[in-house]
Amino acid sequence: MKRLAIGLLAAASVMLAQAAPARAAPSYGSETPPANVVAQLEHLAPERPGTVDLYAILVGGDGSEDVFRREVVQVRRVLEERFDTAGRTITLVNTRSAPEPEATLHSLAYVLKRVAAKMNRDEDILLLHLTTHGGSNHVLVLSHGERELYGLSPPYLKSLLEQSGIRNRVVVVSACYSGAFVAPLASPNALVITAANSRRQSFGCGKASPITEFSRAFYLEALAHTRSFPSAARTAMQIVHETERAQGRKHSYPQMRLGAALEDPLHSLEQRLAGTGHR
Repeated sequence: MKRLAIGLLAAASVMLAQAAPARAAPSYGSETPPANVVAQLEHLAPERPGTVDLYAILVGGDGSEDVFRREVVQVRRVLEERFDTAGRTITLVNTRSAPEPEATLHSLAYVLKRVAAKMNRDEDILLLHLTTHGGSNHVLVLSHGERELYGLSPPYLKSLLEQSGIRNRVVVVSACYSGAFVAPLASPNALVITAANSRRQSFGCGKASPITEFSRAFYLEALAHTRSFPSAARTAMQIVHETERAQGRKHSYPQMRLGAALEDPLHSLEQRLAGTGHR
């Protein structure tokens, strides 16, 4: 009788294992992004010979919290008002209400390739803003509903940027542990700005938050008074440090690394914008 019971339990276990759906592997996303992203790319403004234009790709990676979508909206507004990016901005945002994810590894690669083809890769500047949750494993979260997506690691992002051929880059990563992106993305033609160092969390996430704290300090406060990204980053670091100290929080220690060869293109952009009447 005991042997029969054991046999029945074993058979039941096999049947349950066979009936249970196999866990799907994480996805890189579709080869072609959703129609909304493709439409943005089709209306992307061309480069202007002899003019240093700023192109922007804004990524809200974690669709489980609306703060990242709201942040992308605010960053886009600041860049269009202060940096003449209207018509030269692409957004990739994961939201719970959308039928499919926009921010995936495949879609980011696709958009980088298309933007690189439209801009002057030697003269213009790309600003890539990434806002999402970051893990202590130094991988940025890309998520959408029940569909599991691969996250974005520093080496993977480095390879995407190098494959794009875009020379002048400003990369802003607003996420916990984001300092891990600094060294891999650093180059003579890059400015890398992160909301924390590689061992610390940053703040400002949450369903009720309008924007992460570093992005608030950088885009809404510091860039309201300057068009210099390096100067704004230094100011934002000070704002964040003082805020964390006043609130008794463990310091996040935002990071910045500026390549010497990017200084002239950034200065040319600042001079052009100062004379165009942009706010």
